[in-house]
Amino acid sequence: MCGIAGFSLLNALSEKDKILKIMNDKLSHRGPDGEGFYHDNDVSFSHKRLAIIDLDSRSNQPFVDKSNQYVVIFNGEIYNYIELKKTLIDAGLKFSTTSDTEVLLNSYIYWKEELLNKVKGMFAFAIYDKKKRQIFCSRDHFGQKPFFYYFKNGNFIFSSELTSLISNPVIKKELCMKSIANYLHYDSFIDDTTPLDNCFKLPPSEYLIFKIPERKIIKKRYWNINIKKEKTYFDDYEDEFINKLTTSTKLHLRSDVPIALYLSGGIDSSTLAYISKKVLQNNNLSAFNLKFKNETFNENLLAADTANKLGIKLTTFNIEDTDFISELSNNINRIDEPLADVGFIAVSFISNFVAKEGYKVSLGGDGGDELLMGYEPFQRYWLYKLLNSFDTISKSVKYISKLIPDSYNYMGLSYKIKIFSKALGVPKLNANSSWICSFLPEEIDKILKNQNLSNNDVHKYIYDIVESIDSKDDYDQLNIQYQKHFLTNLICSHSDKANMLYSIEARSPFLDPDLFNYANNLPKNLKLKGGKSKVILRNYLKNTIKNSTYNFHKKGFTVPLALWIKNELKNLILDTLNKDTLKNVGFLNYDYLIEKVIKPHMDSKSNNHKKIWNVFVLINWLKNNQLV
Repeated sequence: MCGIAGFSLLNALSEKDKILKIMNDKLSHRGPDGEGFYHDNDVSFSHKRLAIIDLDSRSNQPFVDKSNQYVVIFNGEIYNYIELKKTLIDAGLKFSTTSDTEVLLNSYIYWKEELLNKVKGMFAFAIYDKKKRQIFCSRDHFGQKPFFYYFKNGNFIFSSELTSLISNPVIKKELCMKSIANYLHYDSFIDDTTPLDNCFKLPPSEYLIFKIPERKIIKKRYWNINIKKEKTYFDDYEDEFINKLTTSTKLHLRSDVPIALYLSGGIDSSTLAYISKKVLQNNNLSAFNLKFKNETFNENLLAADTANKLGIKLTTFNIEDTDFISELSNNINRIDEPLADVGFIAVSFISNFVAKEGYKVSLGGDGGDELLMGYEPFQRYWLYKLLNSFDTISKSVKYISKLIPDSYNYMGLSYKIKIFSKALGVPKLNANSSWICSFLPEEIDKILKNQNLSNNDVHKYIYDIVESIDSKDDYDQLNIQYQKHFLTNLICSHSDKANMLYSIEARSPFLDPDLFNYANNLPKNLKLKGGKSKVILRNYLKNTIKNSTYNFHKKGFTVPLALWIKNELKNLILDTLNKDTLKNVGFLNYDYLIEKVIKPHMDSKSNNHKKIWNVFVLINWLKNNQLV
C-alpha cells in the first residue's frame, strides 16, 4: 500500500524535481516507510511506501527491471503473487525480491495488458516502457485504489490523490459545474469525474496507455460485472460460495505484518472472523470496533459474543470524548476530494485507533452488501412497486408521511417512512437514488445558480449503468446500481481514504471478481427471501458461530451524524456554512440553503443531515484548496 505520482509533459518543466517532491509529500500518509524518485527525459515518477510484503529496502520503488527497460510504481497488493511468481519462474523469468511489486512488473513484461486477467488484488499502478515510450496505467476491478490524472494539451499528470495532483503548477484549477451537480445528488464524484475540469479518475476495471511521442491517451475496459438469468437451484451452491469466499480470505490474509479485523457485529464481518480464525488456526487474530454514547448505533454486545465464541481478542474504542470534534474536523480537512458518505467518518475513527495500536493492515466486510443484496432498499422494493401501481394509495402514503414528526435517528421507523415516501411516484430506476442520495434533481436546480440542469442530466449515469446488463429483472437492475455506483464511488472510496489517512491498508475479501460473478448468478432466494437479506451467509452463521448474528439487522460502521450536527458539530457546521461563505462561493443559492436546509435541521423541524453534510464537505474542500 503506497502513494504514487508522476508526469510526462509536452514542454520541459523547470524545477521538476522540486514539483515532484511537492506532489509526493502530499502522499506521505499513504507511505511513511520510504520514498523514491525516477526521472528521464520523458517521465518523472515518485513513490511513497507502506511496507507490507517484503519489508526489505530492495523492494523500494520506483522499481526498475534488470534490462533497464521498464519502471513501475505501484499502490496496492497482488494477493495471488506467489502463484503468479511460480508461473513466471517456470517461464524463465528471474526475481531478486520476494515482493509483489516485482511480480507485477514481470507479469506485465511477460503478459502485457493480459496480466489484468490474471492478477487478484487491489491496485493502481503505472509502468513506463522506455523502448516503446509509453506509460501503461491501470486500476483494480472495484476501484479500491485511486488513480487521478490530468490530461490537456498533451500534458499527462497523475497521482493517488487529487490534492497531490493539483499541486502541479501546470494544472489550472477550474471548477466543473456538471460534476458538482452530480456530487450534490450522489454524495460523490461519479465515474471518471472530479470537481475540476480536465482532471479525471481512471474508472475501476480500466487501463490507459499514454503514448509519449503522439501525446495521446488510449483507454480500455478489461473486466465487467456479469449478471445473468438465475440458474436452477442445486444443493452445492452454498458450499461453493463459502469455498470461494474462503479462498479469497486466505489470499487476503497474506502479509508480513499483523492484520486487524474490523468487527462490527454484523453478518459480513462475523463471517470473515469465523473464516479467518479457521485459516490462521493457532495464529492470533485481533478484532476492533467502535462504541457510541447513543446505543442505537452500537453492535458491541453481539461483536463481543462472536469474538468470545471464536477466541478472538476484541478491543472496543469509545467515541464519547469531546476530542472527537477536533479529530473529525482534522479528518475532513485532510480528505483529498469531496466525499459525503457518512461511512468515512466511522472508518476514519477506527483506523486512527488501530494505527495507534501499531497495525498497518485491516480486514473488513466491504462488498458483502453489494454481493448479496444486503441493503434495506432490496427489502422495501417490493412494497415500493406495489404502492406505485396504485396512485391513490401512493399519494396517501406521501401525505401521511408529512404528518409524521421528523426523527434524527436515521435507523428509526419514522425517518425510514419519510425516506421511502420520497421515491413514490418516481420512475423505478430513480427510486434508489431518492432513498440514498442527498439532494433530489429538482432541488439541485434551486441550489445551483444559472445551471439549468434537467433531471435527465443527473439520472443519465444510473440509466447507463442499468443498460450495461442484459437482465430486465428489477432486482438485478437495482443490484447493479449498488455494485457499479455505490460500491465503487462511495464504499471503496471512503474505505481507502479513511484508512490511508492513518497509513492503514484496508483489505476486503468479499471484493473478489470471481466471487462477484458467481454470486450474481446465484438464485435470488439465496440472497433475498422472506424479508431477509444475505440468506446464504445467515445460514452459514447459524450453523457455525451459532449465536444471534445470523438473525441480526444491519447497522455496520456508522455514526449518529444527524444528532451531532444539531449538537456537538453545530458550531463547526455553522462556521463553515455561514451566509458570507456561501455567498462567496458564487454558484450557490445561499438563501435557499440556509432557509430550506440548514435552519430547519437546527430548529428540529426537518432531518436534513445528509444535505448539510454534503454541502459542508464540498465547501470545506473548496476552501482548503483555495477555490473559494
